[in-house]
Amino acid sequence: MELRHLRHFLAVAEELHMGRAALRLAMAQPPLSQSIGRLEKELGVKLFERANRRLTLTRAGAAFVEEARASVLHADAALHVARAAHDGEAGEIRIGFVSAALYEHLPHLLSRLRETYPDIHPKLIEVSTNEQIAALSRSEIDIGFVHPPLGTDERLDVHGYPAEDLIAVLPDDRHTHGVTLTDLARHGLIMFPAAQGPALHARIMDTFTKAGLEVWIVQEATRALTMLSLVAAGFGAALLPRSTQRLVFQGVRYAAIADVSLPAWPLAVIAKRRPRPAIVDSVWKLLEARSDVS
Repeated sequence: MELRHLRHFLAVAEELHMGRAALRLAMAQPPLSQSIGRLEKELGVKLFERANRRLTLTRAGAAFVEEARASVLHADAALHVARAAHDGEAGEIRIGFVSAALYEHLPHLLSRLRETYPDIHPKLIEVSTNEQIAALSRSEIDIGFVHPPLGTDERLDVHGYPAEDLIAVLPDDRHTHGVTLTDLARHGLIMFPAAQGPALHARIMDTFTKAGLEVWIVQEATRALTMLSLVAAGFGAALLPRSTQRLVFQGVRYAAIADVSLPAWPLAVIAKRRPRPAIVDSVWKLLEARSDVS
């Protein structure tokens, strides 16, 4: 059974007139009659009654209409998806991300993606910067939100977002004032592992050293939510991007650092350089279109 035979059948079933159906299909009437005949022979049933130059559907024909229509619609949808996937407008896009991307940049991309390419389906994977670089090299993700500098020789396209100021996250003491480096040192720090962001980790610790303060790292954590949970439990204080304040988390308070400027928290989005799948180029264009990407 060929798809064209189903299309021919549906045209005749809807027109109930061989001549009008042939005109609608832009074909001659004899080949159309032969197509219907072949379909009936393959099915082993009559689909139309022919009497006095009038066509009517048989019971078998009437039962066959909806299934034939569904088959044609499904085939058309499959064709659309295949073409859209070839053009980079459909399919799965695998996006790695660090926690800091969750508060603004990743949601913005997902919103634009849903509006512009509704047939592109993101698969989100929260992993560290180093893990994303490795996953890109193995083609396990397509795009990643990471913390530069990257320290890799991989051939990557990189777009950076404006770096965010760091703020302190402390156990909620009902105060609203800012804090000092001395306050943070007294609490002890909950920090991301040095291997997760060596340059930023070193600069943060160097800020305390230059201020003549000794600070202990009381706990390491790789995820912002884990840090917030540890702070709420009273383990220490954390330093996180300012956008983290969008999270209302019981047991913590956010505070500006009053006496010194800590290094800003950088964020960038990366992908392999061309040649790459068309779907990656489509998503990359959405990222390039953002006014706050440099």
